[in-house]
Amino acid sequence: MKENIIFVKNFFTKCFIGIYPEERKKKQHIKISVKLYIKRANDLDDISGTVSYENILVNLKEITHYEHINLVETLALKLSYKFEKINNVKKIIIKIVKCNISKKDTDVGFIFKKLVKK
Repeated sequence: MKENIIFVKNFFTKCFIGIYPEERKKKQHIKISVKLYIKRANDLDDISGTVSYENILVNLKEITHYEHINLVETLALKLSYKFEKINNVKKIIIKIVKCNISKKDTDVGFIFKKLVKK
C-alpha cells in the first residue's frame, strides 16, 4: 500500500493561547507540525495531482492574527477544519507544542488526528 503525506514540521509562530490571565496579555511561542495524508490524483510530475505545501503554510501563518484561544485542542480543531477543505486530504495529524511551558528540549502540547470523510 502506498501512502502520500505532505507535511510541515516545527512551524514557529506566536498567538494568544492559554487558560491563565497572564496568557491573555502576551502572545506565546508555539510550534506546529502538520501531516496531511493525501490521495494523489495522478503520478505525474505536476502540482495538479497533489497538494501544495503553500496550502498548509498559508493557514499556519494566519494563526498569529487569531483572537485569544483557551486550549491547544481548540486551535488544532480550528486548523483541521481548514485542512479538511483541501482537495484529496484523507487524514490530518496536527501537533501543537507550547514552547515556554517546560525546560529547554522538552515538548508539552497536544496531538490531534482526524480521518476526513468526503
